[in-house]
Order: sequence, then structure tokens, then C-alpha cells
Amino acid sequence: MNLKFTKMQATGNDYIFVNLFDADDFKIFNETNWSQIAIRLSDRHFGIGSDGLILICPSDIADCRMRMFNADGSEGAMCGNGIRCLGKYVYERGLIKKHIICVETKSGIRTLYLDIEDEMYVKSVCVDMGVPVLSSSLEIGFFFVTPVSLGNPHAVCFVPNSPSEYPVEKWGPFLECHPQLGERSNVEFVQIVSHNKICLRIWERGSKETLSCGTGACAAAVCAIQQKGMENKVLAEVPGGTLTISWNGNGEAVFLSGPAEFICDAFAAN
Repeated sequence: MNLKFTKMQATGNDYIFVNLFDADDFKIFNETNWSQIAIRLSDRHFGIGSDGLILICPSDIADCRMRMFNADGSEGAMCGNGIRCLGKYVYERGLIKKHIICVETKSGIRTLYLDIEDEMYVKSVCVDMGVPVLSSSLEIGFFFVTPVSLGNPHAVCFVPNSPSEYPVEKWGPFLECHPQLGERSNVEFVQIVSHNKICLRIWERGSKETLSCGTGACAAAVCAIQQKGMENKVLAEVPGGTLTISWNGNGEAVFLSGPAEFICDAFAAN
């Protein structure tokens, strides 16, 4: 069986999308072992290569449903960059012709606000990421770590110099699985650049270091606003580009904005 897929990226976070929006397709593929398919297709040497696999499914409670699998096959609850790609996909491919789209995820329903050009093209997508939950900072080794939940767990660490100087491949997995954090976490190494700009590198659980992470950038920006007195609108510079994050403080939702792009459509042998 050949599997039709679309590859997309958002600030360098690349995902393989499979459209199961058609009811018949959803029935056929509903029992498929998507975890194993994610592992095989995400491999950058023997597969298509990606940070993970995202399924676009029908939903009884929203306009559509997103299921997201990391490159190691684990299923994630939420993906900020992936859901922005999904918004562009469903609009431009004619599945959902709305400027505001509600998407069911494992961390709840997320609302997408599409910036549309000429009623045809999605220039950018803003996502209501929900209300972040911050826990008390911990001292782990020589890091001061702030746990943040945005549907998935994050560990935010501020560093004095450019994150490019940090051995993320060493300290990322160390913090990801550290018992003091309670569960495997995504890890953000963050530098304050100015009153409204941060720079960060991300170690994603299940995918290792990635060029971008939407929820990770949001977690970093929230900590910067609350702990470092930054403005409520933050530019987050990641290796794959720049994201815009807005947050008005405790009890308020955080909003993530940025571009998304198609890379290709193709078939993969399943």
C-alpha cells in the first residue's frame, strides 16, 4: 500500500502530514500502527526525514483533529509549529475554508487564526496555545530550570551567552530525563538578547535537537516575561527562523505566530 503524504516546515520544524479527513480514509487507516510508521518515515537516512508525523483527522467536537507522533514513535499532546502547518494545509487544500479554525488535540481544542492573502494563501498562522502552567524553579546541576506545561512539559534554562556555545547534545538529554522534573521534558536553552527578543536552542523529547519548537519558544517567552521583565510581545529567534509570542501574564493564554510552508507531496511505500 502506498501512503500519500505532504511534507511541510515551520521555522525549520519539518513534519510529514497524512490527510485522513475523508471518512473512508479515516476508517481504513484508523487501526494502522502510526508509531512504527513515524519511526520509519522520520529517519533522515532511510526514510523521508522529519521531526515527526502528523495525522489530519475528522473530529466530532472541532473542525478537525490533529494526532502528532515524534520521530521516536511517541505520541505528543501538542505541537505549536505542526499545528500552524496544519492550518495552512487544511485551508489551502480546501478541507476547511475558514479564517478561524478549531483543532482537537490531546491537550484540548486549539484555535488557529489564519492571515489570508487574496482568499487563497495563508501568509501566517496565530495559535491560541492555552494558558501556560509554570512551576517553581529547580536547581539541577549548575542549571536553574523552570518547568512549564503547555500541554506538553518543558524545562526552561536561561544562559548568559549565545546558546550556540552550549553543548546541547550533552545537556539536553541530561535534563530531558532528569528525575527532578518528574517526566521526560523538552528542554530550552535561552539567552535574553533585548527587552523584546530572546534566542534559544531546543532539545525535544523524542526528536533530539530541532531547528524550532513552537511550544518550547512559548515556554521560553513566558519565563522571560515573568522572570526577566520582558515586554508582553517577544520575538523568539530559533535556528530555523523567528517566531512571535504574546502573553499578558498569569491566567492568560499565550499566542504563537509565524509562517508555515509546503515542501512537497509524494508517496511512500508502506
